[in-house]
Amino acid sequence: MSAIVDTLVQQAKGLPEQDKLALLDALFGLVSPSDPAVEQAWIAECEQRAAAIDRGEMPLVSADEVMLKYRQ
Repeated sequence: MSAIVDTLVQQAKGLPEQDKLALLDALFGLVSPSDPAVEQAWIAECEQRAAAIDRGEMPLVSADEVMLKYRQ
């Protein structure tokens, strides 16, 4: 990590949680610019998945189980 990045990370650690989230969102936007059509498709997909979970049609897997699977 460069000295500049290290300094920025240290400064970010001192921010309030809401500012950390805003910074994260801004940085993510720099490396992954959003296409409105793609974003709308993801929103629709998330809504469909959430509805399937609510209806009991989609099983949930704990993060621990997922991590265990991919660490092997």
